[in-house]
Amino acid sequence: MIISLMAARSDNNVIGYYADIPWNAEGEQLLFKAMTHNHWILVGRKTYEAMGRLRNRKYAVISGSIEEKRSEDLCFFKTIENALTYLSGITDLVIVSGGGQIYAEMISRADVIHLSVIHCEVKGNVFFPAIPEGFKMVFSQDFRSNIDYTYQIWKKD
Repeated sequence: MIISLMAARSDNNVIGYYADIPWNAEGEQLLFKAMTHNHWILVGRKTYEAMGRLRNRKYAVISGSIEEKRSEDLCFFKTIENALTYLSGITDLVIVSGGGQIYAEMISRADVIHLSVIHCEVKGNVFFPAIPEGFKMVFSQDFRSNIDYTYQIWKKD
């Protein structure tokens, strides 16, 4: 199973301010919507509640406070390990989409990182972890928007 991590961070590594994304770079979220369509998304409970359910996506939600439940397109797990064990039996791709704690735990296990760097500095309390050694940037494209951003793809060597 391929583990893909998808995130957007500011120039100062902020990914969130409490439950909000502290910017609105027009067009950037279209990348997320296109890449996650019809795929399993692995998220923490707070991120899931903040983003809401997008149509045509399947969610594996990590929460220590909710009983484990499984349905066709929404599953709750107590641990990341439980989620990955389950998902490895039903899909070839899982997309990790936050929040900060989930990114920190999963970044070294990812095969590929899709990262939008939003060219602004913002106040925040949730940060994106450093990309570990062993990853190489294989693609980068700049986008002009109300807030410019750069889309990058990093692959594990």
